[in-house]
Amino acid sequence: MSRLIWTPAALQDVQRLYRFLAERNKDAAQHAIKAIRGGVKILADHPEAGRPVGEMAPEYREWLIDFGESGYVALYRYDGKTALIVAVRHQREASHSETFNEH
Repeated sequence: MSRLIWTPAALQDVQRLYRFLAERNKDAAQHAIKAIRGGVKILADHPEAGRPVGEMAPEYREWLIDFGESGYVALYRYDGKTALIVAVRHQREASHSETFNEH
């Protein structure tokens, strides 16, 4: 089992996503956060399950999290022992490679 660590930036992303959805539907926002947390927990047992991010360094991967008609994407870096969650976005937002500067 790998360790899961959330960066402060990734936690801020989750808060931002919650606030955005809560303005429209607080119950849906709470369910979305549960889906994100539950989806990311899978990486503790299957850290290499995410797809590689072609434009970034090879240790970066994206994990798709279904929610409703679309979902969320968690960007993480896996070093063989730890999955470091570095960002979370909605699937309709710009890709991580366009918005994340660390390569």
